[in-house]
Amino acid sequence: MKHIFRLLACTLFVPLFFSCDSYNENTNIVLVDTLTVSDPMIDPLAGYSSSFKILMVSDSGVFRGKKLGITKSQAMDSTLEKIEQDASTITYNINLSATEYGDIMYTFNKDALSSVEIFVYPKNDSSLVALKTELINFYSKKIGASVSTKKGKTVLLNTQENYGVEWSEEGNRKVKDLRMYVFALSAL
Repeated sequence: MKHIFRLLACTLFVPLFFSCDSYNENTNIVLVDTLTVSDPMIDPLAGYSSSFKILMVSDSGVFRGKKLGITKSQAMDSTLEKIEQDASTITYNINLSATEYGDIMYTFNKDALSSVEIFVYPKNDSSLVALKTELINFYSKKIGASVSTKKGKTVLLNTQENYGVEWSEEGNRKVKDLRMYVFALSAL
């Protein structure tokens, strides 16, 4: 019994003895603030899903910070995987999550960006509806226009800046994809 008390005392004392080599070891503690505050002035896309943020990148321009009318060299995006390029289009692939991706096609008329067509391939219908709702809400606030729906297409028009945005769900009953089309109104 006497040995058990000695063993118990040693097992309690040894970790305490070796836990601190010196006083300075525990006084140089750096505290890191892990709480991230989402400030809309810093992050204009605060409150949106990660897929939306990856797709949009910025709230400036008409899509991903790009404006209609920019040159082909200005529209190039080195952060995305280029699928193909010809005289009038550049197509990129974008990964939105582990199971969702999309294609972005920039179309040019005389070397000026005239439209952007985006196809998003969501993992399921609820993901499609959530992303479409976020996109419509974002552009409704950005444009300040009301949404109109006709023949399965949702459309917003910005006559002041001369562009429009159109959404449609394409595919069959089991698999649907989201198509978003950003276009210059003067092209109509």
